[in-house]
Amino acid sequence: MNNHRYITGLDGLRALAIISVVFYHFTFSLAKGGFLGVDIFFVLSGYLVTSKILLSPETFKIQTFWKNRLRRILPSAYLMIIVTVLWVILFNHNLLTNFLGDAISSILYTTNWWFIFHKISYFDSFGSPSPLKHLWFLAVQEQFYILWPLILIIGLKITKKINKLSITIFIGTLLSATLMGILYNPTADPSRIYYGTDTRAFELLIGCFLATVLANKKPITKKISIKQKNRLKLISIISFSIFILSVIFIDEYNSFLYRGGLFLFSLNTALLITCICHPKGILGPILSWRPLRWIGTRSYGIYLWHYPIMVLSTPIYEIGNPSCLRVFFQLAITCIIAELSYRFIEMPIRNWEVKKYYNSLAITILSVIMIIFITIGITSIIKTNVNLDKVEAYLPKKDTTQTSETKPSNENYNEIEINPNKTDIKIDNSISNENNEKTLLTEIETYKEILAIGDSIMLDITSNLNEKYNNITIDGKIGRQMSEAVTLADKYTEFNTSDKAVIIELGTNGAFTNKQIDELLDSFSQAHIFLINTRVPRSWESKVNDTLKEKAKERENVTLIDWYSIASKHPEYFEPDGVHLNSKGSEALTNLINENLRP
Repeated sequence: MNNHRYITGLDGLRALAIISVVFYHFTFSLAKGGFLGVDIFFVLSGYLVTSKILLSPETFKIQTFWKNRLRRILPSAYLMIIVTVLWVILFNHNLLTNFLGDAISSILYTTNWWFIFHKISYFDSFGSPSPLKHLWFLAVQEQFYILWPLILIIGLKITKKINKLSITIFIGTLLSATLMGILYNPTADPSRIYYGTDTRAFELLIGCFLATVLANKKPITKKISIKQKNRLKLISIISFSIFILSVIFIDEYNSFLYRGGLFLFSLNTALLITCICHPKGILGPILSWRPLRWIGTRSYGIYLWHYPIMVLSTPIYEIGNPSCLRVFFQLAITCIIAELSYRFIEMPIRNWEVKKYYNSLAITILSVIMIIFITIGITSIIKTNVNLDKVEAYLPKKDTTQTSETKPSNENYNEIEINPNKTDIKIDNSISNENNEKTLLTEIETYKEILAIGDSIMLDITSNLNEKYNNITIDGKIGRQMSEAVTLADKYTEFNTSDKAVIIELGTNGAFTNKQIDELLDSFSQAHIFLINTRVPRSWESKVNDTLKEKAKERENVTLIDWYSIASKHPEYFEPDGVHLNSKGSEALTNLINENLRP
């Protein structure tokens, strides 16, 4: 295999990888597995760096490699960090509390370990996430660039033969992938293994392994048979299809990912790279399409800028559910800045045009600042228009027949979805306050005690529940995940009896596995369990609600409280973040719970 020629098809692969990542961050429905784009970059980095070293290991100078690598990476990254810091200081004071540590760790390329030690989840992002959170990937990559050349040169001196070295590298990939599987806890947030250099090393090492394997292959100059060509075509189609289908359908909560899935995906990426590099293959020419090459060659700038632009120009209430117009402007501005970065920073440095570089840097900085202020103006206009619509939605409608103390109208409450094996319960909206008091007494007699477990939404309705029930125990916590509730169940074993009710409100902060929810439900198998589904403008909303609905159908003692169907029609129930409840929303959810608990 000829490693000396420039493979334009790899630019196309970079393009598909960065498109996947960007679409994932913008919560596009067709990119549930877009985060896998970084795995492609990891494998590709391992392959290219190792190939470069193996071309001339005797003359390879580590200091020169480090210098060139830092020279190509740092200026663009530091410019982005400086601009982001200035933006936060000037326009986003609420981010300053934790932002200093993020910025320092980004400069030192230790972001991934900073997030691990401070338990900052990659998958949970309420309010405004850190605009530098995406730099965990570059931190892992830079740590690899520093360590791997040393390890490889030492390995070559010890083993002498590339074949032995490739076997050693592959053993390293197995150890790293195994460590990921060992550290993975299905009842905990997977961010530790997602960020970790040690648990992501196998992806880089698979690329290194590929380079050592191809280094022994002679360049293909002869024609290949039709049979060989068809076989190569079939392998290329299968490998490429696996990549596309993975990006579309696999989500980050699938436990298979951390127990071999990412390892297999990385192996497929190595196969994909091989097919692209093959001079007789079909993927190389296809991925050399000029628009893809344009995106691929600017993928570094796109990756650097898309995330802070998205975070800093998206209002909190739009996170996870942004307006199409805003996304269009954000993507357009990202591409413009990436082009400026490529032309006036990356290329001049790459070609050693130092004087031109400094002049270009000044031009780029001024251009970026201008674009930022244009962005502020555009997003302010969009925000104003959106907020006007929201203000109208929040204004109470005139109704002479109801006051804030009465029950909501039929428009607010529909038939409650519960287990098919139980009798359907419908809302009676003409109940008087006197009947409410009688209902309270009946509920207390029906359920000896009530336990309510939840997250910040449960905290929103705590005072309402305490007013409604005098026999209720409430355990709510900001940011609580299903995994935490599973370990909490042992604390409340006394509620696992047929005369007690357990209300579970979880899923606001992320999806969960079947194993996690089953374990929690098994802990209260004798009690009557009420599962409240979620209304949260995040990518995991439908996954959470589908799982809860399925569990209500599976179990006789479980009833689904369909909060989503009501809340999705009433934006006025929520605070500006679109997640937490105001007083009106708290009252509505409490009333819905009350109607379901009624015998």
